[in-house]
Amino acid sequence: MDDQTAGLKSIPFDVNDLIRGDDGEFYHLPTLRALNAAGRLSPDSIGYLLLLERSCERTRLIA
Repeated sequence: MDDQTAGLKSIPFDVNDLIRGDDGEFYHLPTLRALNAAGRLSPDSIGYLLLLERSCERTRLIA
């Protein structure tokens, strides 16, 4: 398999890793992170926007 069609590693499922998008669907954050790291998550997708939103929630600025 080449890089574009290579399979992702299995990721354990935990219900606490789910996030609901604006479309009402649930998304699994570890899967979204793996897709993004593999370059298979489009920047205009809901999943990508959820990752950005989630990372902003967890980031603290220190002055």
